[in-house]
Amino acid sequence: MQLYDSGEEVVLAFATPIYRRTWPDSAELNARLREIVLERKAAAASTARSTVGGWQSSHDLMTWPHAETQSLGQRIHEAFGAVMQRELGHQRFTCRLAVTAWANVNEDGHYNRHHTHANNHWSGVYYVDLGEPDAAVTPNGAIEFIDPRPAVGVCEIPGAAAVTTWTLQPEAGELLLFPSWLRHGVLPFHGAGQRISIAFNLMAKDFKLT
Repeated sequence: MQLYDSGEEVVLAFATPIYRRTWPDSAELNARLREIVLERKAAAASTARSTVGGWQSSHDLMTWPHAETQSLGQRIHEAFGAVMQRELGHQRFTCRLAVTAWANVNEDGHYNRHHTHANNHWSGVYYVDLGEPDAAVTPNGAIEFIDPRPAVGVCEIPGAAAVTTWTLQPEAGELLLFPSWLRHGVLPFHGAGQRISIAFNLMAKDFKLT
């Protein structure tokens, strides 16, 4: 898509959309998702893709036979609708939304390497349980997004913002959705308990404007 001249004096020319939403009534859902994920972890080895020390489930979470995974699927669909409305305005569309999801469990010292999600349109993560983070460590287990402009830090002006990363400390019940090409990772978690999240990819198949 080409960015057309809006006539403004200062234009944010290459902004990257990141959708955020927190559902305040998530305690019951998250408690059950936690049980489901830990039961699966006890029964299956990790797929170990981007994780260092942590556990990742198989990528078929949306087919797991639980009402709670279906409830999460509804939240993911809501997020997709919201971000597409922001991208398309009031243009209507049809598509078949393919969702691939998997669970992550990180304990003390575990993290996820920086990576992207190839061959998808949107990617995201839903936070189930933050564990018991060490309050003396900041940031702790946060997700980190890498500025996609490769030369942004070549020559900085003192006092002017030259962002290279955006680090977000999420909360339980929060969902993030971002373009799959946006490089990101998870900083090491320090503390007790288990930090549980569910990551997902979205592919809008047979997409048509109507």
